[in-house]
Amino acid sequence: MIQRRRDYGKREPSRDAHKIYLVCEGKDTELNYFKFFEGLSSNLQVIAIPPTVGTDPIKLMKRAQEVLLDDNRQYTVECEHGDTVWFIIDTDTWEKEGKIKPLREFCQEQNDIIREKYDEVKPYPVWNVAQSNPCFEIWLYYHFYDKKPSQEKVGDCASFKEFVHLEISGGFNFEKDPARLEDAISKAEANFGMEKYGRLSLYSTEMNKPGREILGFVKSELDKLRNKL
Repeated sequence: MIQRRRDYGKREPSRDAHKIYLVCEGKDTELNYFKFFEGLSSNLQVIAIPPTVGTDPIKLMKRAQEVLLDDNRQYTVECEHGDTVWFIIDTDTWEKEGKIKPLREFCQEQNDIIREKYDEVKPYPVWNVAQSNPCFEIWLYYHFYDKKPSQEKVGDCASFKEFVHLEISGGFNFEKDPARLEDAISKAEANFGMEKYGRLSLYSTEMNKPGREILGFVKSELDKLRNKL
């Protein structure tokens, strides 16, 4: 069993390190997952921001405004260093309640403002959404499995989160399994689907996008860890 933090000391980020801010809906699973990548590269800072009051996309948007945009903000998004912001959200009932579209529109508005404000910065999508259907656990599932889960099989469980925990023998190990990031990216992309009006198909996730961003900085370290799996 890999104990990532025992094998590799945490590296302090460099002054010009790329920062990826992950505004998370979940308070435990997502934070534990992203913590694995902290300190793997001195050129990358992985900063997971937990929710405070409420976890729906609108409340996460307000949370991001508070810590990233307000005058008394906790963090600064530096476009000259290529920093990005990702909202990590589930589909849940948010789509039916019309709460995901405003979040995506908010991200587009922020990107438009940045393009107008920073003429010296090459345009790129700073603010982004990574949605999973039904939930973040489908991303964990693709760390191990090539195909979408059988809906009949999932139906035997009380929830999809329970199904994933049972399907992955011993459950997802946050101390070693994130090292399978590159596999998860390719499997998530292979099983991705869209329906009408830009809705994600069941068992699809956009987590491959922030995953690729992280991978670009830590691939060599993950390759070393993968050799021990």
